Parts: sequence; C-alpha cells; structure tokens
Amino acid sequence: MAHFGGKTADAGAPILGAKYWKKGKQIIGTVLRAFSTEKGECYTIQLYREMEIDRKLTYPQGESKESLDKISVGALKGFGMALQAAGVPGCKLLPGDKVQITCTGTTPSGKGSDMIDFDIQVDRD
Repeated sequence: MAHFGGKTADAGAPILGAKYWKKGKQIIGTVLRAFSTEKGECYTIQLYREMEIDRKLTYPQGESKESLDKISVGALKGFGMALQAAGVPGCKLLPGDKVQITCTGTTPSGKGSDMIDFDIQVDRD
C-alpha cells in the first residue's frame, strides 16, 4: 500500500513580482512544479543557493528581507517571450528543468509600466 502526504505550505514559494526584477538580477535553480495564476503560468524553482529577498517585492508581501531557497517566477510578458525565443517546446518549463533566469533590463510598453526583459537558459534532460 502506498501512502502520500503533503502540506500546501511545502509546495508554495513567494512569487518574484515585477518590482523585484532589475537589470542584472538572476536566479539559478531547478523547476519543481508549474501552477496557474490569474495572470498566467508560474513556476516554483528550487534555488541552487539561498538568496536574500526583500519580501516587499514578492507576492505575498512580507515586511523584511528573508533568506529563501525556493521562489516562484513567471506570469510576466517578457518572461513568456524569452521562453518562446529560447525555443522551449510549448513555451512552458517542466519539472526538472535547470534554469538560469537573468533580467537584462526593460522595454517601454506604452501601457504605463515597462516590460521586463529576460535572458532564459534552460537545460532539460
């Protein structure tokens, strides 16, 4: 007989919002899972090393900086465009993908806030 157990809190990780991404910001890790939000597809990533993240720049927000070993990213137009440009099948990451995601700057969108530009490198077994 197989038994499985889990907690919602173990699967979640703060989402790095648009305010987090500045030119040169980078995350490196392994995709754990994908999930949908009202703004689009997001991915939970196990970081190769902990990063100090200002929780005021994440969703849900926090009050201070925190050392995190898991974060979520995605649901940003520039992120999806970078996946497409990289040739990732279906423009979707898969659990187990090893990723390096770097913000390369912003592009005026003409819609009030600039689009965040990314360089995405994906290694898939």
